[in-house]
Amino acid sequence: MSRTRLIVIAAVVLAVAGFFLLRAPSPVIALAAEPVISIGSYEITNTVLSAWVVIILLVIGAYFVYRRTKDVEAALVPSGFQNLVEAIYEAFLNISEQVGGKNAKTFFPFVFTIFIFLLAGNWFGLFPWNNVIGPVENYRYHYLHEMEYSVEEVLHELHADERELSPATIAGINDTFQNAYFKPIHFSDYETGSFKETHEHSDEIIHTVRAGDLSDEAIAVRAEFSANPLPADLDGVDLESAIMQRLEDAGLEQKYAHEGLLYNLPLAAADAELVRATGPILSGSGFKIVPPRTLFSTPRDFSYDGFNEPIFIDAGGVICLPQEETACDGEPALTTVNTAHIGFVLELEEQGFAGDTVGHIFPIFRSLASDVNLPLAIALWSFIMVQYFGVRGIGAGNNFGKYIGIGSHAVVKGPMGLFVGILEIISEVGRVISFTFRLFGNIFAGEVVLFIAMFLVAFVVPTVFFGLEVFIGFIQAFVFAMLTLVFAATAVGDHDEHHDEAAGH
Repeated sequence: MSRTRLIVIAAVVLAVAGFFLLRAPSPVIALAAEPVISIGSYEITNTVLSAWVVIILLVIGAYFVYRRTKDVEAALVPSGFQNLVEAIYEAFLNISEQVGGKNAKTFFPFVFTIFIFLLAGNWFGLFPWNNVIGPVENYRYHYLHEMEYSVEEVLHELHADERELSPATIAGINDTFQNAYFKPIHFSDYETGSFKETHEHSDEIIHTVRAGDLSDEAIAVRAEFSANPLPADLDGVDLESAIMQRLEDAGLEQKYAHEGLLYNLPLAAADAELVRATGPILSGSGFKIVPPRTLFSTPRDFSYDGFNEPIFIDAGGVICLPQEETACDGEPALTTVNTAHIGFVLELEEQGFAGDTVGHIFPIFRSLASDVNLPLAIALWSFIMVQYFGVRGIGAGNNFGKYIGIGSHAVVKGPMGLFVGILEIISEVGRVISFTFRLFGNIFAGEVVLFIAMFLVAFVVPTVFFGLEVFIGFIQAFVFAMLTLVFAATAVGDHDEHHDEAAGH
């Protein structure tokens, strides 16, 4: 069998294996760059960090070329990296001279810098360390923290007499404290000093609760609310005070009574601040895991929503999370921080994640232009430098006069010139927008295509898309730089024409 045939067969086998056995998880596609480092109130995103790395690599490359060219004899016979740099440099300089004419040497440093930076940034985003290495945002903590924050908002409104609750809602609060009260099941690290220890401790409490071994505290709270239920006409601060009083009458100190209220106050879905709980939290698609599935032998996707998947507590205290194959007795417990935490852990166990961290990777490195801020920043600098070249070439009056219909370079003079000038201003703004979204759209879309390709077929097929993105990364850098060069040449074109005509006369 020929080598070509063997390669084709191996590629097909790998592609089939990648499709059926080793597919990556459905990716979390984030439009905004993720913060990875915080310095005080300033957050450094992964695209900014990637840009710094690219700049450092370019500086290192420039230094090696500089050292090489210092040796005149060695520089006369370029080879390797120096040969590649010189070829790119000379090709771009020739293009600049053809487009920019006598101003080519003025335009070249700025335009070539844009090209090299974008080219390096676009290709940097294709290396395998992008989007797979970084800190994990623990979903258990994030989900429950958002719920706790929402409870605090509700309590604040109660305390300020800004919230009215219906008799049915108060009946639900009674039901929660009579039947589903649990000692606060912590999820943050403020007690033990680490998330791992906190989660292990909370898992132990949840195991005890599921076994029906209620604490004396829980029994006392249930008895108190059963003997002295909340009146249906309470509201605002009176309702908060009534709940706290019953918790204290059950033997809880004021601090622990407040914690009991915070972790056990029922929440409606509307109180969960769905907008604040951004990303996959409480979303229809649930939680997703990145990096690739090939790192896991257990099920790879995880989703849980305490409002759509409440736990059930029967008369004997047995807790159940309904699954397709499971029938739960009793009534669904209203969603609280505690019941959501119990349901979350039950779902983890059901899907084979017991003891594992489930979360969303915040990648340290990501393609630079997949964050709209970088294309916008370069587009603005391109706009500013084009105006600078125009002022330098034809003077400030002529350069800006074309926008208001005055000066020898105005597109149209007189009253109509003002209208045409407004169109010229709109054109300049549109140019910035066009520059920004052309680069951002192509690079971000390419990143999404790579995600989806690896999700569908893990091997062989994504290679084709990587090759395509290498080409697109070059084209986008080249187009951005060339358009800047063309606009700069246009900005001083009239001046050069008038200068040549005067010389001819």
